[in-house]
Amino acid sequence: MRRSLHPSARHRPTFPFAAALAIIAAASLAGCDLMTAQTTPRPSRLVATPEPGVSLDPEPPDEAPTLRPEPTGGTDILDAANALADLDSYRVTVRARGLVPATTVGGTVAMTSTLIQTEHPAAKFTMTGVAGFDGGRLDAIVIGANAWLRSNGGPWKKSPGGAADFDAAFTTLSPIELAGTFEGLSAGLVEVAIERRNGNRTVHSRVDAADPSAVAAGLTTGTADLWVSASKGNLVGLIVDGTWDLDGAPTPVYLRIEVSRVNASTNEVSRPG
Repeated sequence: MRRSLHPSARHRPTFPFAAALAIIAAASLAGCDLMTAQTTPRPSRLVATPEPGVSLDPEPPDEAPTLRPEPTGGTDILDAANALADLDSYRVTVRARGLVPATTVGGTVAMTSTLIQTEHPAAKFTMTGVAGFDGGRLDAIVIGANAWLRSNGGPWKKSPGGAADFDAAFTTLSPIELAGTFEGLSAGLVEVAIERRNGNRTVHSRVDAADPSAVAAGLTTGTADLWVSASKGNLVGLIVDGTWDLDGAPTPVYLRIEVSRVNASTNEVSRPG
């Protein structure tokens, strides 16, 4: 899957969705790499006092890090996705095809999730159509250090490991990780309108495969539309529909992410009854 690492991108923070998916990886997909956690490499930090024997005047590097190109319209997919971690709570729905292994060839994977990211973190979500799950469906609830799983509509089971020991476990079903797959399209995004979406005033930007920067990023046919909150800067909507270069192979892909109920008091997560 085409990705790029950029020193200018801020570190992707930990939040309950990441921990919950990591639990699923351990409890439901042992031996399957679908939910393999990924950690973004971090550049080294300089320290004020070097270790003994370390030169205070090291040779300057021959090459400077490659920075991300600035998007044409000033909107960046990765920054907008990362800004989701700054919200207190939100609801997100995801539909993807061609990006995540599904129960049927060419099938669609779907997820609905509510996330609480305050001092009392919690998350609940339902995933369907995912290869490797019993019946292709999994429900999960994470509250603080505790987690419960339910496979294919069966009884809830408490996870022995809970939500502990999971750091920045971003997986292929994380909205941030999925959106980050297409960060290269940011260079071609052009603002087309200010409009309301999912109850938010947003900046709507678009790029299509006629743009050379989109082709260079991997989009050979189709379009990508991004909606970003005009006040908070977080992702509100993302639709990518076209042909994408996945490991050198042109692949039909579809991704739709919708974020709603931002910081709503009705966003609640409770333990299974």
